[in-house]
Amino acid sequence: MKLKSEALRQSILTTTTQLLISQGIEGTSTVKVAKKLNISQSNIYSYFKNKQMLLLAVFKHHQAKLIAALQPLLELQLQPVQQIDALINGLIEFGSQQPQSIQLILLFRQQPQIRPTLPTIQDDPFFVALFTKIEHFQQLNVIKNYNAQFLAEGVFSIVVNYLLFQTTGELIDQPLSQQDAVTLIHGFLLTGNE
Repeated sequence: MKLKSEALRQSILTTTTQLLISQGIEGTSTVKVAKKLNISQSNIYSYFKNKQMLLLAVFKHHQAKLIAALQPLLELQLQPVQQIDALINGLIEFGSQQPQSIQLILLFRQQPQIRPTLPTIQDDPFFVALFTKIEHFQQLNVIKNYNAQFLAEGVFSIVVNYLLFQTTGELIDQPLSQQDAVTLIHGFLLTGNE
């Protein structure tokens, strides 16, 4: 019985993901999810208390995929710029392989009414370690001394836009390699004293 329940829960998350990407947050409802799955809406509520809890579960699901991809890179013992490059390249590769996850993380983070309900840095050991490392690199004068969250959001935005331009073919006239994207991020993030 537990396996069947987990399978249905995953189906709900997958279907909600598809609806969020195609119709946005406002266009997604538990009624639409239930209809696509050919189940009653009450089945969804047996897993998720309400739409807000379902949306939060979808966000956490995709954030967990991102963490799983980047965690090994964060644990590498490298020089600061090499560590930063490993994480940037890992984020780009993750976004190339898991475009729905990147799209959903961005979608949620861009919503002023939803953003305060999302997990914070302190809610996950990965993000605690990541921001501790960023602050350490700031103390070493490798990363610019601006708000670490702002810098991380900026890097994420550059990566997302790079991936979007690659996916849509908008870089045909002026190709931009992955290394070019990393170099752009260096200009945004690094002090130049490294």
